[in-house]
Amino acid sequence: MKGRSSLKVENTSARARLRWWIPLTAFSGAIACLLVCALAVAVGAGVTWWRLRDANQAGLLQRGRLDPQSAALTDARGIVEVQAGDGAWMVAGADHVVTVGQRIRTGALSGVRVVFSDGSQVRVGPNTEISVDELNAGLPGKPRIVALTQWTGEADHTVVSADGPKSRYEVRTPSAIGEAKGTLFHVSVASNLFTRFSVDEGIVAVTNQNVTVVVIAGQSTTIPAGQAPDEPTFRITGEGKVTQVGTTWTIAGQTFLTHDSTVIVGNPQVGDWVFVEGHLLTDGTRLADRIVLLRRALENRFTITGRVGAIGDTAWTVAGQTIVVNEETSVDDGIASGDLVRVEGVILQAGTLVAETIHRIEEEPGLPFNFVGVVQSIADRVWTISGIVVKVDAGTEIDEGLASGAIVQVDGWITEDGSWLAHSIRRVEDEEREFEFTGSVESIAPWVVSGIPFETDEWTEIETGIRLGDRVRVEGRILEDGTWMAAEIERLDDDDEARHVEFVGTVVSLDPWVVSGVPFAVGDETVIEGDVSAGDLVRVKATILPDGTWLATEIVLLSDDWDGLGCLTITGVVASINADQIELLNGPIFPLDDDVRTVGEITVNSVVMVLVCVDAEGTLTVMSVVVIYQPGLGVTPTASPAPTPTTTPLPTATTSPLPTPTTILPTLTVPPLTPTAPPLGEEGKVTICHKPHSKNPHTITVSRSALPAHLDHGDTIGPCR
Repeated sequence: MKGRSSLKVENTSARARLRWWIPLTAFSGAIACLLVCALAVAVGAGVTWWRLRDANQAGLLQRGRLDPQSAALTDARGIVEVQAGDGAWMVAGADHVVTVGQRIRTGALSGVRVVFSDGSQVRVGPNTEISVDELNAGLPGKPRIVALTQWTGEADHTVVSADGPKSRYEVRTPSAIGEAKGTLFHVSVASNLFTRFSVDEGIVAVTNQNVTVVVIAGQSTTIPAGQAPDEPTFRITGEGKVTQVGTTWTIAGQTFLTHDSTVIVGNPQVGDWVFVEGHLLTDGTRLADRIVLLRRALENRFTITGRVGAIGDTAWTVAGQTIVVNEETSVDDGIASGDLVRVEGVILQAGTLVAETIHRIEEEPGLPFNFVGVVQSIADRVWTISGIVVKVDAGTEIDEGLASGAIVQVDGWITEDGSWLAHSIRRVEDEEREFEFTGSVESIAPWVVSGIPFETDEWTEIETGIRLGDRVRVEGRILEDGTWMAAEIERLDDDDEARHVEFVGTVVSLDPWVVSGVPFAVGDETVIEGDVSAGDLVRVKATILPDGTWLATEIVLLSDDWDGLGCLTITGVVASINADQIELLNGPIFPLDDDVRTVGEITVNSVVMVLVCVDAEGTLTVMSVVVIYQPGLGVTPTASPAPTPTTTPLPTATTSPLPTPTTILPTLTVPPLTPTAPPLGEEGKVTICHKPHSKNPHTITVSRSALPAHLDHGDTIGPCR
């Protein structure tokens, strides 16, 4: 186990949004490194990424591939296409350049980064389509203008600050328009046009139906199709163990309600480790917007490698052990008695072994692999699947009708020359994203095995002592953007005939040894790591002797590393603070002590991000409090009655050309401290506090188009007080 669960949350935004949200977490990740030293590795990786991004962008500029009226596509994964002038879609090559009027779209398990010449960028997620409507990013003496339409899908926007009231960065969707001058924010558009804007840094003004809401750092707003934006709410994100599922979920020891638009990825179950993103209602209720499976449950799971004895309808014999099978068990085709297989499954309370998967370990012609990916291209004898070049031959079994964009499972061997030779390519459901392959370690920081780079996380199980050149098995899950995320890296021995078992469970007794109902023997050579007691969670590796006895080779205590249910970050406005506790507006009260790390001056009305972790007993501990938005001298805006809505035209599938909307953009010095819309007068006018140099401030009403100029001169949204 790498790292404690209590030190993971500052990197959860990247995992939460499945690793292609790296720009979105740059701000919070950098702050977090001051708070939690165990995150230094994760933050260092982010800094490295940022430097690579800058170097890549500089290279594009030097090669003349990037100018103020064009954008470059980089870091493409999976299927990325660009619409040409004649309307046809073409595959985007390396550093492909797009201009005004073009569209970009991605497929499943895919993603790409769009880089503008001023340094702003968009990280486009899977199944997303974006068009470039206006582009003038960085001409000397000219306002920076970037206007995009996001038709569907997910995208992260990193916006570089630009001077001048006429500069704008605008994202239009079929349900709303968002504008920002310098910020980090995420936009999600569902198939039913339900839209969400979430802000990590700065301010975004979101408009629809002649109503504008101002979304600050730590907040999000949702916009149902054809309706005004909802009042912004503060976000809650994190990851942890699932202890309840249904309409009400318990994750990391905290209760979340679900709703009709909650997205659940990977079919998580009780005991699994998930990422959760949601928001706080005004009464403090946690509402989950997205729940993503990160890793299946560890406890009471087993893996057995051995040869098949008997094959029955309800039970098999593998390595001399009885393995229960049922209609849910996934079994490779063509397995016969005598074949070498790897069985994974769960251990029931009585110690019964129930198989979830039974995979044949092919002994020829190389090291085995299987993974799920998206088909990018098909050529004679060669397929490209999620960036991996896979060879096929006359013996490869291929489902009929497969084409570019299909989600497939590929099984085969890595041959001596490093080629990946497919035994079968079969169509599967999008939810089935697991991978497993065996190979030699070529690099550890970053990880590369058999030519395949992959990522690890704090919860990745990595066997100690792995070195370059070791033969390992890597298992994990492919994230939505095509990133390979390892769940386990295990060193293998060279004995293909060995009968191995590995399982995780709770210690029932030590004399004799019984874990999760499974008895086994220990000997003089058994390595026991940690002070193991009854009730502890352990991992056991064993060899199955000819008489069927399980002889433990290694017993590792997991409790010291796996003592938490997870961690969450909660954002909100400080209602009160003292030496003992901090209370958020319409939210929970958190205890404070000398161990809590703080960044920034925390005062009433500060917008803060609170990192809390929950141990195995459900005890909540505050790890850090970070000020992410500090109110200036402006006032809290209050909503006045809005006029009868007049719909501002928004993009539709048939809209051409796209309209230029009018939006409200506040300056970063004016914090809306409550999630309310700016006060609108007749014909969409806005109430502000006008602050002339020679007179006392006084309340006036101005047109929305005049608002940016007033804000640039120091005026604030809302009436004077």
